[in-house]
Amino acid sequence: MAQILKKTGERVVPEKIRTKEEYLQVLRHTYPYTYVKGEISGESNVLEVGFGEGYGTNLLSQTCRHIVGIDIDEKVVNYAQKKYGAESCEFKYYDGHNIPFPDNFFDVVISFQVIEHIADDAGFISELHRVLKKGGKLYITTPNKTTRLKPGQKPWNRYHIREYYPVELETVLRRKFDDVNILGISATDEIHRIEYNRFHQGFLLSFALRLGFRQLIPKSIDPFIARFISRIKGKKTSTSENKNFSKIYSLEDFRIEKMNVKESLDLLGVCRKT
Repeated sequence: MAQILKKTGERVVPEKIRTKEEYLQVLRHTYPYTYVKGEISGESNVLEVGFGEGYGTNLLSQTCRHIVGIDIDEKVVNYAQKKYGAESCEFKYYDGHNIPFPDNFFDVVISFQVIEHIADDAGFISELHRVLKKGGKLYITTPNKTTRLKPGQKPWNRYHIREYYPVELETVLRRKFDDVNILGISATDEIHRIEYNRFHQGFLLSFALRLGFRQLIPKSIDPFIARFISRIKGKKTSTSENKNFSKIYSLEDFRIEKMNVKESLDLLGVCRKT
């Protein structure tokens, strides 16, 4: 059995969920996989760039012919291969620049919650486009800057180089793709409120960053800082609250938003290579 990964401020490990917010994070990040699962054929050859913990890659392997997940963290690659590796699902290391596959190789490419971490986002999209077959599709998600940041504010998430308004994501995608559709990932009003509260806790982290001392704090304790901020803002979860979150929230609480994309939690770019 694979060793359980350590949870970081960015990666949520399913086996280590402790709070309602963390459980909703897993649902929010799993939902795009369920959407793509309904879009791809059983004969698809799929690439995932930046697979997180690997649970989403494993989910898609149940539908497609073959999927490979690549990541820049060798430890995570080894973990995922031991936990989820199978004939139809494998995990490989790559250098973060050159995808180790030939041109026009995959029917579908996905990259969820990754582009905001990439310094050269245009180069990143160019590589995704290169390995995609003609007529193939790219599915890419990223946080919606509109609901997370004030105008002119830099990302409070220390892992994010930049975040995107819908038009900004569309612009970078259209540098390589002619056929681009920007959708939103939304949820129930209750989940939106919970997520907005979590986003706004990040403003205090952003303040610490501007003061210059946040970089001295290990990244691994970011979740504990966020919980502390939540407590001092009076949003601490009651000890009497039902902790069986799966009975309260599910993937059915999330939806694809085609009209009010600006109000969504995440952006979903769907691109076809022509």
